[in-house]
Amino acid sequence: MPTDTERFIDGPEKRGAMTAEPLAYRARKWALQRITGPLKRPDQHERLARTDWDVLVVLDACRYDALRRVAHWPVDACRSPGTATGQWLGACERSGVLEGSHVATGNVNYANWDVGAADVDHVWEDHWDDRLGNVLPEPVLDAADDFLADGNRPVVAHLLPPHAPYVAEVGDSWIPAFPDTDVWRRNPGRDDEDKLSPQVAMASGHVDMDRAIDGYHASVESTWNAVVDYVGEWVADDLTVVVTADHGETFGRLRDWGMYGHPNKVHVGPLTKVPWVVFEPAAPVGDDESASGVQEKLEALGYVEG
Repeated sequence: MPTDTERFIDGPEKRGAMTAEPLAYRARKWALQRITGPLKRPDQHERLARTDWDVLVVLDACRYDALRRVAHWPVDACRSPGTATGQWLGACERSGVLEGSHVATGNVNYANWDVGAADVDHVWEDHWDDRLGNVLPEPVLDAADDFLADGNRPVVAHLLPPHAPYVAEVGDSWIPAFPDTDVWRRNPGRDDEDKLSPQVAMASGHVDMDRAIDGYHASVESTWNAVVDYVGEWVADDLTVVVTADHGETFGRLRDWGMYGHPNKVHVGPLTKVPWVVFEPAAPVGDDESASGVQEKLEALGYVEG
């Protein structure tokens, strides 16, 4: 039976059946790993170092274009140094960008890396959902909120969605956003020699990719909706919040370079171009700067020239 830290760790699988990618796909991935490198210099950690953030929300496997289509909010892009969580955390360890932070995480990879955090709450230990094969956003966001309530700064909330298996909120319930969850679920209670990893399942044709893409977009939208409720409260408390992702996701399309999932060290755009959103509190306005009369208010709204 897999150990706790094997529940959802990016990287090579142990059993041969789980690495049975089609030969042509494996060769293409091998080539991309060697020729892409960082195609463009990653700037995500530099941006984090320049930003005086209080809360960092990391959406696992969230593409820039996927969030931009559902956010109804300005979404910028940045370049991640990793294409899988383990690689991203390794870069965090080297850059020190999370040094001294208080981390609440639904991703098990943090058990294998030392990013210099002051404290790490492994939320997945108590909130792994066997039915969904995932950790829902709210327990992680609640744990981050607890850190903030205790006066801790800065705080990191690393959510597992929209990472596969894709989940979405319908009404008051989170349900699978892709019906064949047994194809991809890394269920720690199973010891199935024939079980496929998500990437292999997609590359081998075991997954209806059109439905998978729709499920992924539903997961992105639901995850974002869960996040913004907390962001509103944090910004009201005069906190600056950054939302980004560790890496993206691919679905075998031409614009995805024929890749599936998020293979490690394949530095193609769909995996390294991730969202960058900053929420800042409104700056206080002094009494002498407020618009007092009709003319001043019209000028503030841009209707007349000063």
